[in-house]
Amino acid sequence: MRGFSWLAVCFIGCGSGSAAVPRAATLPAVALTRTDGQAESLREALGGSVSVIDLWATWCTACELERPKLERLHAAYGSQGLRVIGLNVGEGPSVVKAYLVENRVSYPIYLDPDFRMADALGEKRLPAILVVDQHGRIVQRSPTLNAEMLATIKSVLTTKP
Repeated sequence: MRGFSWLAVCFIGCGSGSAAVPRAATLPAVALTRTDGQAESLREALGGSVSVIDLWATWCTACELERPKLERLHAAYGSQGLRVIGLNVGEGPSVVKAYLVENRVSYPIYLDPDFRMADALGEKRLPAILVVDQHGRIVQRSPTLNAEMLATIKSVLTTKP
């Protein structure tokens, strides 16, 4: 039943009557599963790089609209050290793998089928895009990859650690 309530929130959003969920300021120490089935921490996946984390689901139309922007971001800034990763929430490996076969995604995808990472981050809506600095601090959050977020990414990329 837990997954259903989270999905309902994704569809209807958080109303003013919903309980406040603390939003993490740094990356939580929660293990993720790669699409190949191997466990890895989010910190390991990011490797101390400036990163963009995209929380998404295959059924999320708004998430699908963000994917081409994330692909362009990955292509444009990957050589400058930016890591882009996708974090699929609430779905099993077979659903995600079928989606990835059908839709060529060039950046790494991780699985969060039981919402542990999404909950630890304090994210209850999809899509959720986070910018993370070299120290694992979340410096910006947005449902879209917009001009303000791109400016933040460029700024953090040029900041010396």
